[in-house]
Amino acid sequence: MRRVVITGRGVILPNADNVHSMMKNLYNERSSIENCSTRFEWLKDYRSQLGSLFNGFVFDYEKFGLDIKESRRYGASAIYAVEAAYQAINESGFLTQNDANLMRDRTGVIVGHGLCGIIEIEAQKERQIQKGISRVSADISFKCLPDSSPGYISLIWELHGECYSLATACASGATAIRRGASAIRHNEADVMVVGGTTECAASLIFASFGQLGALSKRNNDAIHASRPFDRDRDGFILGEGAGIVVLEELEHAKGRGATIYGELVGYGFNSDAYKLTAPRPDALYIVKSMRDAIRMAGISPEQVNYINAHGTSTPNNDGIETFGIKKVFGEHAYRIPVSSTKSMIGHTLSAAGAIEFIVALETIRNKRIHATLNCDNPDTDANYHSDWSEEDRQCFQPCDLDYVTEGAKDRHVEVAMSNSFGFFGHNESLIVRRYRGD
Repeated sequence: MRRVVITGRGVILPNADNVHSMMKNLYNERSSIENCSTRFEWLKDYRSQLGSLFNGFVFDYEKFGLDIKESRRYGASAIYAVEAAYQAINESGFLTQNDANLMRDRTGVIVGHGLCGIIEIEAQKERQIQKGISRVSADISFKCLPDSSPGYISLIWELHGECYSLATACASGATAIRRGASAIRHNEADVMVVGGTTECAASLIFASFGQLGALSKRNNDAIHASRPFDRDRDGFILGEGAGIVVLEELEHAKGRGATIYGELVGYGFNSDAYKLTAPRPDALYIVKSMRDAIRMAGISPEQVNYINAHGTSTPNNDGIETFGIKKVFGEHAYRIPVSSTKSMIGHTLSAAGAIEFIVALETIRNKRIHATLNCDNPDTDANYHSDWSEEDRQCFQPCDLDYVTEGAKDRHVEVAMSNSFGFFGHNESLIVRRYRGD
């Protein structure tokens, strides 16, 4: 079977414009979470006013060969995706070869999408109310298409392989990476540009998630609001951004002298088919996802040195993910550092799986693991939660692993796992390994 390596990486976040700055912020525990009600008037009366949101992001459309009219057809999700793709494709360098046109025919694009276009829908609805239907922009159609991000990446770089978006909620970015790897393994492509993107600076998104009770209400303590695995966690924080990687067939990458950052060696995926927003209390299919990834990688559980957790800072999910990790790894679970990137950048929804996969990759390369911010008291006592719902109390599982609570730690990591679990029970586990030059 053909092997899959990573030759390019790109990230765009509210406080990081590339992979290096993202990792620097994570290692230095610089959170991008803030109370956003000073920037968004509509947030002032909301239950949760917290987010990791862009503040006046400027789209440098000219570097993509676009004019201002063309740029107006790009929604926020697509802008973030093409910015991250620009980094990853340039770093990979696969289009600088003499046979670039041939490579374009064997290069596909898959981007995980979520709630795209809602920012524009809200703006255009207000425009309709104020000025009439004739003043609604025709560009809204392009901004709301779910396939806009992969479509624009394909157009800009003239990539002729398969091109589509997909949605598996909070696992979308990881699903896109897995599907891209599968295409390469089965000789359907030599190169895949894959990842996820998300926008959420819209009143309807905040209102909806707030009504679900999914968001933290620590409006006066933003920096400490995202608390994965901590006993005082009360919900996640909405975040924006994009993560894109270039996957490439190993011999193809070696043949052109590419820099190889790591190897994607295993993945597992399935569906809980249980509830819309809650994982199965027995973690049955979370466990299966991780075990399938380990089996595909051809390694033992004891060879996994680090786990980048889904770790949302919600009552049910953190404990059940911990429970699943312990079922898969047994006693070794207590020796594996587990950290949650969401503690500092919030939950980037459909981009999370891709961004966190890049974090797992960089953990291997840097030999350094970032901390789980705000996990001051890992949640081990069910009696502490008298304010939880009856369902949450019944599903309680102790959070008693090594969540890297004392700051970033230096550690040689050979194999890392990244978990992503989405609404409707979508489960994805990816395993990346240090490339050994073989």
